[in-house]
Amino acid sequence: MLLIAMLDGERVDATRHTHESWAALQESEDRKRLVIPGCMIRAVAKTRGQDTRFFAHYPGTDCAVDHGGESPQHLAMKEALALRIGLVPGWRAVIEYPHPTREWIIDVLAISDDRCRRVAFEVQLSSQTPASYVRRTQRYFDSEAFPVWLVPRDLEYSPVQLPTVVTGFGKESEPPENPADLLDLEITHNLGLPQGTLGNFVADLLVNGPTGNPGSPQEQQDKLDKERKRRIAEQRADAERLAKAHEAVERTNRGSVAPEKAFGPYTVHTEGGPFVWATLTDCWKCRQQMMLWEARSIRPDEQYSSAPRVSVKDKVGPKRYENHPEVHRAVDTWITRSGAAATKAQIETRHSQGAGGEYSAFVCPSCRALMGQVYIAQINADHWSVISAPLLRRT
Repeated sequence: MLLIAMLDGERVDATRHTHESWAALQESEDRKRLVIPGCMIRAVAKTRGQDTRFFAHYPGTDCAVDHGGESPQHLAMKEALALRIGLVPGWRAVIEYPHPTREWIIDVLAISDDRCRRVAFEVQLSSQTPASYVRRTQRYFDSEAFPVWLVPRDLEYSPVQLPTVVTGFGKESEPPENPADLLDLEITHNLGLPQGTLGNFVADLLVNGPTGNPGSPQEQQDKLDKERKRRIAEQRADAERLAKAHEAVERTNRGSVAPEKAFGPYTVHTEGGPFVWATLTDCWKCRQQMMLWEARSIRPDEQYSSAPRVSVKDKVGPKRYENHPEVHRAVDTWITRSGAAATKAQIETRHSQGAGGEYSAFVCPSCRALMGQVYIAQINADHWSVISAPLLRRT
């Protein structure tokens, strides 16, 4: 069943005939020169029911060309689309529009009067693989026609978005006596236009165009491939950063030692001063050894039988307790009384773009290199020792 035949090189559209003109064609001498496009075998004009007019091969002829074998439902939907397109000012419909090579045929092609815009409506009532949808959609884009698939139900998920209208009208549906009734179907679609009836959708699409058009399947696939490559590159970069960070932590730990192991155990005891833990570590840049410390103030009501385990902050703000005068005093006193040949790191205010603000950082006194707090926090606990503590009292 086809809606188009050829007569002396001109297209004959069954949907454009009235009852009277169709009956006249069936009785005329012209009917003998009707041929089917593609195979050019003689055609016959037929009628089914009151309103379905179509062409078929002349009885007794053989044809090796696959013309699609369209169902009455398919024909009715094509005719309904053509009727609605013809009512939109500035547009005309061409049913069964052939590609110049005749390799494929568009069910209904809407063409603007200025020929600047073309919309290919494809009625797909049978199942089709996602790959076939993608391939056929791409060829319409390549032919500079925006494709719209009309299907009875939602398609399988695909990362490539296809312009789709779900009508609920399929091969098992009852064909309407008047194809125009299909324009009243409530449909859903993914073209960014208001939802509603099929007829209103067709008019909106032609007048306003699709919104948020993601592009052709090839364009979408190129973006997906680009994004996939970006993610892979990002993951590799993250892995490299993690590996470098891990190596930096290992290197920092290899170059760190607890003061009590380097110079012997010694603790400055105070009445109410802070707890101070220290480590001796090498500068990552110039390899100069320096002393870093972590401090904690005490509350008057706290009592201690032993020093708490060191817990190093991984983040610091613009002000930190390690830079408090009483903490500096405790560190300086330890260096003086212990006789240790230890050089204090310096504390300076630095700006962090990542944190979006300032923070107080340890800095190498020799080369001014920043000692990252995140690495300091990962120095093993056994590389720290208490250098100052309040008088320990049994609880």
